[in-house]
Amino acid sequence: MTKPTRIDRVAATWAAIALLFIGLKAPAVNPPAKVTIPEYTALRIRMDDTLTTQDSEVGDPFSATVMDQGEYQSARVYGHISDIDQSGRLRGHTSMVLKFDRIVLPDGRRAPIAAEIVRLYHPPSGEFVDVEGAIESSGRGKKTFEHTGIGAGAGALLGGIFGGGKGAGLGSIFGGLAGLGTTAFSGPQDIKIDRGMEMLIRTVPR
Repeated sequence: MTKPTRIDRVAATWAAIALLFIGLKAPAVNPPAKVTIPEYTALRIRMDDTLTTQDSEVGDPFSATVMDQGEYQSARVYGHISDIDQSGRLRGHTSMVLKFDRIVLPDGRRAPIAAEIVRLYHPPSGEFVDVEGAIESSGRGKKTFEHTGIGAGAGALLGGIFGGGKGAGLGSIFGGLAGLGTTAFSGPQDIKIDRGMEMLIRTVPR
């Protein structure tokens, strides 16, 4: 094995010194600066993703862009779906709960947030926000039973015409089933939050 010469040792020493010097001069990588978002700050946001109760699942992430003028304009809000509850076939609402996790400002500053939805702008299918901040479908209920009642009444009328009292009873049964077939058995209501849809949220204590 060849022993390193004096020149080799000097070169290695200078190389080590150069690496040390470069390491000392390299700028430190600072973590993203943090910012505090005051409680009860209202933000109008526009969804970057489409969420539906038919295709989305609990835990799915989403993001939205802040539309307000001012220091939060163009910030990105990130969150996830925390709950989906399908409506019954006869009555009730389907609900979807969105949890907001953090906000990232255009300059890179970020903050964890908790927020509640206050309002939906132009929901496509009549969705609304309940008192607990969940998004709910327009629901079914009174109209379902009105439709079912119409079916039963029409069946009773036809049964009475064609078969007297007994026919009226059978007609009512079949009429009721017909009403159920067009409404109650149509399946649960769906929620669709389209990409580009806007909503108003308000930060709350974490």
